[in-house]
Amino acid sequence: MKKITLLLAASTAFASSWAFSASFDCAKASSYAEKEICSDSLLGKLDDALASNYQSMLGADFGGSVKSLKAQQRKWLLERNKCTSRNCLVSSYKKRVNETCDYGVVSGVHPLCVMADEIE
Repeated sequence: MKKITLLLAASTAFASSWAFSASFDCAKASSYAEKEICSDSLLGKLDDALASNYQSMLGADFGGSVKSLKAQQRKWLLERNKCTSRNCLVSSYKKRVNETCDYGVVSGVHPLCVMADEIE
């Protein structure tokens, strides 16, 4: 019984050290970028932070149009999908995560935002 408990504890600790999420269904990942995001904890965390920041900004009065923000995000996704290395993806994500936080808010409180250097 002791061995089973130790094995269970070890496997739980191992699994939690790799726990991360992506903003999309990894079972449907098809591009290089999506597959890397689903297999790399840092990229998964960056993707999750970007999705959260982006959704927060869509609901804020940042002085621009939602249509423009969505167009910029689609443009960024096209650029991200050109990456052929992990370094390219990490750099692209860090830049975009910070860009989404840098939108000024015209009225109301700036939504909670995660900066890239806060992600490990």
